[in-house]
Amino acid sequence: PMSSTPDTQCLLETPYFKVVRENGYFIIKEAQAVNGVVAVPTLADGRLMLVNLRRRAIGGQSIEFPRGAIDAGESACDAAARELLEETGWQASEGRQLGLLHSNTSLIASAVAVCQVQIAEQQAAATDGEVDHVLWASRQELLAMIAAGQITDGHTLSAAMMLLASESA
Repeated sequence: PMSSTPDTQCLLETPYFKVVRENGYFIIKEAQAVNGVVAVPTLADGRLMLVNLRRRAIGGQSIEFPRGAIDAGESACDAAARELLEETGWQASEGRQLGLLHSNTSLIASAVAVCQVQIAEQQAAATDGEVDHVLWASRQELLAMIAAGQITDGHTLSAAMMLLASESA
């Protein structure tokens, strides 16, 4: 349990996060400093996999890279491969971490890792049912979708920029 000092007060505790007030600021704190991962699934021909799924918080569909929590003791790239398999039924062969993102530096303390994972054309296995369908996009198609406002998820926008930056460095 989080101790309450005059400067820090726990306002809400859930199984996933705490909301604290520190020196007048509201902050969401999670169990791990790097609490989640975004997978950037990439075919040998360079096409990227995106998923279309319903996001209750925005009341509609969202086109995103697969993502999820990092389990205790799991590496970011292992978590990316596991989330990809659970959500899409696709197996990752190898991964490389592109970096970390902070989704909201004024509110959320933890970071999210971004990992590019290589995938091969294959028959997908059974999934957890979260994803409605997968889409394939070249880098140019991805940029066109972003420019057209079809992709608004902050994790996906950040991961796309990190991928493009890593390739141009």
